[in-house]
Amino acid sequence: MSVINNHIVSRFDKTIGTGTTNQPEYPMYKYYDFGYFGQIYTNIELGVGRPVWITRIDFHMVGDAAINKTSFNQTLKLGQCNQNEFKTNVRNNFTQSPFVDFSTSNIQTVRSNFTWTVPEDYNDWLGVVFTTPYLYDPTDSNSNLLVIWENRDGSYLTGASTPYSKCSTSGSLNRSYYDYQDNSMPNTTDYGTRDSTGRPNMKIFFDV
Repeated sequence: MSVINNHIVSRFDKTIGTGTTNQPEYPMYKYYDFGYFGQIYTNIELGVGRPVWITRIDFHMVGDAAINKTSFNQTLKLGQCNQNEFKTNVRNNFTQSPFVDFSTSNIQTVRSNFTWTVPEDYNDWLGVVFTTPYLYDPTDSNSNLLVIWENRDGSYLTGASTPYSKCSTSGSLNRSYYDYQDNSMPNTTDYGTRDSTGRPNMKIFFDV
């Protein structure tokens, strides 16, 4: 049990994805200074029929065999979108230009300026507890969940393989997105890369 907006609520969680694909790019890529990353999880996968609060999400992470890997100044946002994959011409602010059919709504920061550490020799769920709970509304016309991770660490370690998240594929659907670089954040109006090679397995915590 917990309390949100002075109401006592009950909690449950839902795991989406059981894949074993190793993706070091998600939920953020440790080996570049800065970047934008996104995933889409559908309303069918979430499986809720009315508005619910989301208070935490976990990713199945695998760490380096020898040392902890820590990234500073991370930001996590949630939003909702109308498509089950990223369409062409989606930009780092998660709008589409020229606009065709990809729309978003209710994008909010749920945790800002946090530290993300994947411990050495780790292989388990690792989560981000929200500072601000997110009200997900499956009845909205933009009913799919959009997860946005922004990396502003400003430094990186050598190598490129760990840490990584365990990911699932969805055929040819581009359900992941990234744009990363060194020295500065990519422009919000730049076009990133749509990715069908894997989307992080995620455990999502609801309060109702």
